[in-house]
Amino acid sequence: MPWILGIPLFAHADPFDEWYHGRGPGVGDHPVDGFLGLPAGAFYLGLLCVLAGLGGVLALGLISDWGLTFPRWVPLLRGRRVPPWVPLTPTVLGSALMIGYSVTLPWQFATDLAQSSADDIFTPMGVLIGLPLLLAWAVALPLAGWSYYRRTRVAR
Repeated sequence: MPWILGIPLFAHADPFDEWYHGRGPGVGDHPVDGFLGLPAGAFYLGLLCVLAGLGGVLALGLISDWGLTFPRWVPLLRGRRVPPWVPLTPTVLGSALMIGYSVTLPWQFATDLAQSSADDIFTPMGVLIGLPLLLAWAVALPLAGWSYYRRTRVAR
C-alpha cells in the first residue's frame, strides 16, 4: 500500500519516484501520464494487488465448501456444483507462473545483493520482505489446488 501511494518504503527515493511515474531505465526523460489518471507505478502495483486478491479468493475457494457448490449470491448458478476445471485452470496457470518465476529468484537475488547500489529502485530489505511471501504463495497455491483436485476427482 505505501508503494501504491508513492511512499518509497524499503526503496531508494529518487529511483523509486522515476519508476513510479513511468520514467524507469530505458524509458528516457519524457513524462508518462500513466493509465486511467494514475501514475504508471501506482497502476501497476494496484493491478498486482487486484491479482493477489483474486488469488486469495481462489485459494479460499479451493479449501472452502463454496469452491464445491456455487454460493447463493451467484445469480443463475447458486446451489449448483462448481465444475472442477473452473478453479483448477487459474490455479494451474498461476502456479506455473509463480513456480517458474520463483526458480529464478535465487540467482536474481544473489546478483542484486552483489551489485546493490543507490540507483536500484528497491533496497535489499524490501526484497528480503517480499520474496518469502512470494515463495509461500508459490508453494501454497499448488498444494491447495492438488488438495482440491483430490477432493473433486471422479472415482474410477
